Formats: sequence, structure tokens, C-alpha cells
Amino acid sequence: MEREDVILILSEQGWVCSKDEVGDYFCVTDVGGAQLQIIPSVGKRSDHFRVSLMSSISSKEFSEAVSIILGDGGDNAPIIVRNEAPEKLSSFSSDDVIRLSEKAISWARSQNIDEGLTVYRKLPTEAKGAMPIRHLAALAIAGDIGRLEEYKKSFEKGDRLGFVPYITFDMIERALMIAKESK
Repeated sequence: MEREDVILILSEQGWVCSKDEVGDYFCVTDVGGAQLQIIPSVGKRSDHFRVSLMSSISSKEFSEAVSIILGDGGDNAPIIVRNEAPEKLSSFSSDDVIRLSEKAISWARSQNIDEGLTVYRKLPTEAKGAMPIRHLAALAIAGDIGRLEEYKKSFEKGDRLGFVPYITFDMIERALMIAKESK
């Protein structure tokens, strides 16, 4: 069984599957108002398969905020990511795909998106990678106008507060716009 077979089985189970900008497959489904995304991985070894469905959850509101702040047509922005080692399976069937997808759904139901967003809101401005944009989006959807106004004023004075170079004044302004709409 190949990754394409996994995609077909997940699609038959009601998942919406597509490819990202670099051609990797991902599938999304709604779980109690949260968006569960999985990225299937299938590795064939000489005597077994290594299979994983890397899972993350988000909300439509958060993903849209990240996209607006970035100024692109981005997709799902994760709030909580599940890093789990691949399973070693001697054989790999559609039953395994369904079992693994049900395990991902169960995991998603046990997560608290609000707690994940709180973690993002508490991040320092010096956070690295994708964390600064997620920090701004979490503040924006929480309607934290005060903190975003402080960031804007600091940027206007030339103080970037330790934000990574890709964070721009325009991003701060877009986050502030979302925060004002959220209130």
C-alpha cells in the first residue's frame, strides 16, 4: 500500500485531502468544531511498513488570522501538533488506515484549543520560526488590542522588540485590525 492508497481510503472516510505547495499530501476533517489535519507517511522496508499520520489541530478562525496577517492565501495553521513515532507494521491494510485515523480523531477530541492559543499568546516576542506569526494571530483573535497597539508603537519607534526579521509593521497592523473586529 502506498501513500496515494491511504489518501483514497481517507477520502472515502470523509476527509478532505489535497496537496500543499511542495506536493505533499494532507487531509483535513472537522472534529467538534476543530480542524484536524493529518499528513500521511508510508515507508516500505524489507520486512515491514513504517506508517504515521502526523496530526495537528487548529481552528478556522486561527488559520484565517494567520493567513491575513501573513498576507497570503495560507491553509491550516496548527495550534497543537502531535509528534508520534511511526508504527511498525508487518502488513498494512485499509483497516490500519481507519484505525490510525480514528486514533488521530480521538487525540484531537482530547485536546484543548484554548490552552494551545493561551500558550501562543504568552510567547515572547523573540520566539523563532513560525511562532511569532502564531503569537500575533492568537493575540488578534483574542482581541488583545492593547498588546498589539504596544507592538505597533514600538515598531513605529524602530524598536522591533526582538521579533524575527520577517515580522513587519504591516503584519502588526493586520493583527490589530483582526483584534478590533474580534472585540
